[in-house]
Amino acid sequence: MSSRPRTTRSRRRTLRRGGIYVAVLGVAMLVTLIGLSALLSVRVDQRTTGLIENAVKVDFQAQAAVDRAIFRLNNLANWRTAYTNDTWTAGQTFDGVTTSFKLVDEIDGNLANDANQPVRVYGRATAGDAMRMCSLCVEPRNNRNLLANADMEAGTTGWSGSYCDIEARTDDYHGGTKSIYAKNRWYYWSGPEQVLTAPIENGVPYRFDVWVKMDLLARYVQLVIETTGSDSGIQWFTSGSVTANTTWTHVTATITPSWSGTLQSAAVYVITATTTNAFKIDDAALVNADPTRTLVPAPGTWRREVLP
Repeated sequence: MSSRPRTTRSRRRTLRRGGIYVAVLGVAMLVTLIGLSALLSVRVDQRTTGLIENAVKVDFQAQAAVDRAIFRLNNLANWRTAYTNDTWTAGQTFDGVTTSFKLVDEIDGNLANDANQPVRVYGRATAGDAMRMCSLCVEPRNNRNLLANADMEAGTTGWSGSYCDIEARTDDYHGGTKSIYAKNRWYYWSGPEQVLTAPIENGVPYRFDVWVKMDLLARYVQLVIETTGSDSGIQWFTSGSVTANTTWTHVTATITPSWSGTLQSAAVYVITATTTNAFKIDDAALVNADPTRTLVPAPGTWRREVLP
């Protein structure tokens, strides 16, 4: 009786072992792939979590940078000369977030030339790949024009003639469509007058601005703030003389009114220094010029900035 060749049984045994090996290897590779996928998923989750965490941090810190900047400005009297317009401060890092701020004068690009102009404060924060930037416009407290009908567009409303006649003119003006013409002046100190209805502060400087155009010849112009105190009576606080031409001339002065007792009334005047020539005025302003007064946010000016 013949038997099967041993080579055949050996081959089958080898094939069976090889199949088991391949199966085990396949399972091992599958387990490895699953493990790598899980590890990658964890890393992605960690990175996503980190990005979200950084985004939350920088969003908060950008706004905090604006708040800190305003606090610093309110405690630094010479901030308008200490900082350069549109220039970021050196970054400060805390808890992995770097913040800085900058100041921008959106009117004329000069922080130092006018203490009454508002300024936009930008705050920036970065952490890793996350960055946020926001801004807020601030202005000096009480930084509003105290004059009524300051642009003369309502004619002579709010104005009167002190020992002179005044009339609205539509044929010659600095801005808008109207100006006020002071004529038939009795004295050199005759001129347009406005009694102030808005309160002013004792011993605080005010900037008085007006555009003036003289008739016929250039003359010296003066600006006046008059106060009547219960214990001091009527007092005039007058600017120096400024030459106003037969073209529209900007006349400005900082005047500090004061009084004793209770303020009973206050008024402003535009006069000449020596003559009784007729003249026109337009676009006037009277604003608090105290450089140390508190900066406050201008309503509706906060915004999130587009990243550069």
